[in-house]
Amino acid sequence: MKNILALVLCITMFHTKAADLSAEKAENEKLIKTKPDKIVVYMQGAQVHRNMIVNVVPGPNTIVFTGLENCINTSAIQVGGTGGFIITDIQHLIYYPEFEKAKENGDAKFKKYLKNISDSIVELDYILEDLNSKSEALTTEKGVLLNYNLYKGLSKKDSIAFLKDGLTFLREKLYNINTEQLKLKKERVKIQLKKSGLLERQANINNELANQNNTGEEERVDYRVIVHLIADQAGQANLNFNYYITNAGWTPSYDLRALSTEQNVKLTFKAQIHQQSGNDWSNVKLVLSTANPNRSYALPQLSPWYLGYIKPNRRDKNYPASYDSKSAGAASLAEVVVQEAEKDAEFAYNYTSVSENMIETEYEIKLNYNIPTDGKEHYAAIMVKDLKTMYRYKAIPKLNNNVYLTALIPDWEEVNIMAGNASIYYDGSYIGQTSLPSGGVEDTIQLSLGIDKNIAVKRAKVKDKSFEKFFDNDKVHQYTYEITMKNSRSQKIEIDIEDQLPLSQDKNIVIEKKNCPELNTKR
Repeated sequence: MKNILALVLCITMFHTKAADLSAEKAENEKLIKTKPDKIVVYMQGAQVHRNMIVNVVPGPNTIVFTGLENCINTSAIQVGGTGGFIITDIQHLIYYPEFEKAKENGDAKFKKYLKNISDSIVELDYILEDLNSKSEALTTEKGVLLNYNLYKGLSKKDSIAFLKDGLTFLREKLYNINTEQLKLKKERVKIQLKKSGLLERQANINNELANQNNTGEEERVDYRVIVHLIADQAGQANLNFNYYITNAGWTPSYDLRALSTEQNVKLTFKAQIHQQSGNDWSNVKLVLSTANPNRSYALPQLSPWYLGYIKPNRRDKNYPASYDSKSAGAASLAEVVVQEAEKDAEFAYNYTSVSENMIETEYEIKLNYNIPTDGKEHYAAIMVKDLKTMYRYKAIPKLNNNVYLTALIPDWEEVNIMAGNASIYYDGSYIGQTSLPSGGVEDTIQLSLGIDKNIAVKRAKVKDKSFEKFFDNDKVHQYTYEITMKNSRSQKIEIDIEDQLPLSQDKNIVIEKKNCPELNTKR
């Protein structure tokens, strides 16, 4: 009796100890929902930074960060912090919340009914299989009878009486076979109707079961990062962690604005930011980086370069060369005009700082931004530059009679921007789109600011100075063109007019420039 009592006491103490450990583990696990403190947006992807202070107890602690993005690169999660603790493990978890289900009794009733229906359907399938087997046997028997030599006239004992008896036997057998097959067909139709009814009933019950288990609440997947740590003592731990997400990025775009030919062109550098991470970025600091974490930065190696003889491919001289062209286009940021304001509105680019290193450039925007998780482009102004500008008029009258106002921007190699699409505005009007090269590629770029209707240009053929003649065995074609221009503006202008002379591709064709006088200018 004493031994039994001691055993009961030991079991009770063991269960109490296990319950205490389980309660301690549950108590030391903390679910924490945070918001990003800073997001570094790359050309492809983004780095999300979060900071928080948590209370820890001596010994093991489990910190569960909930409500994270749905596109975390699990190999790029970093956790650090300050305090008396050691980080032992980091895990990424996808958690599926469980909602309240229907009552178990109702489920059991439906499931039992479903099992009976399923069993009945299986039995009907067996019956159909048996009917099909009988029908196949009758079909085989019918084929044997019809192929018998007596009925084909191939029997060696042919006689009228013998044939008559054989045909009577054949008629009776075929009638019996056809009658039996008809019965089997009717039976098969009945069984199939029963099976269809059971299948319909099964589908209705499944729908009832689904509706019963549907709480009307949309299930949302929770993406989590779990941090296991061991603390020396109770207190506060300052944790910071960051991770890389894939469904985000930004592209550069620009506005080029010229108010008149007396002022320089202003370049507005903007970022088109997009993200579809599953979480809205609300009131968060953004840093735009030109780096691309998806690019390989491994040092390349040269492979052996082998020389040898190859047979060149001969190309037909009549085969046309093909060229690829790309048309650039980008959405423009709508202008906002404020009239009679006591103070001019400030712009976001006034709150952007630029930092560069040997590899990348970062633009830190000191204003907080809201970027929803909709995958659409959202604009952020980065900076504005005043570009030294020279304005010139230009015309190509051989192609059309338009005179274009152009802006020449020298020292483009000193402009530190990336290649991208730009919207051009002149005197407050939208002109069109152009594609800007990155800074450092060209020394001067030329922008078209539109057509000036106050200046007219015309190129006409002078008939009395154009002719065809023969000299010995040579045929001479002479073409004379006159270019005239009218300036309706009140001030003089400088204009570049482009024309061309043909180029000969045959030694028997000689091009000679007879007379090209200077352009006669008019006001």
